[in-house]
Formats: sequence, structure tokens, C-alpha cells
Amino acid sequence: MKHMAAYLMLVLGGNESPSAADVTAALSSVGIEADADALNNLISELEGKDLEEVLASGNELLAKFGSGGGGGGGGGGRRR
Repeated sequence: MKHMAAYLMLVLGGNESPSAADVTAALSSVGIEADADALNNLISELEGKDLEEVLASGNELLAKFGSGGGGGGGGGGRRR
């Protein structure tokens, strides 16, 4: 998730196609170590794709799960 977040921030900052080195530099600037294998996998998955289309297709997949709320917490009740 950290790799995707850094990738998205770089895109929002104007870098249309961040490289693994770009993402690694962004993460290391805030003291986070990148996982080279996971990062390279992300970069290869996104290579040549329009990010807006990727995000839109992700939203469609999430919509299939529905948005039902979880059960509420139990009552606060008094302890004796």
C-alpha cells in the first residue's frame, strides 16, 4: 500500500509515469524503506496503463462488495 500511495502522490505532483527509483526516493525521504520486489511488481503492473482507468476499474470492483455497515459496538453498560 505504501508503494501505491507514493506512486499516486508522485502522479498528483506532476510525474505522469513514476519509476521505481522515483517511488523509492519519495519513500526514503520520509524514512520508509521500499520493498524492491513489491515495488517492481507494481511498476510493471501499471506500465503503459492510464492511471484514471486503473482507478475507475478498481472502483467498479469495490462496488461489487457492497457497502453494508459492520455491526455496531455493544452497549457501554455500567460495570459493577
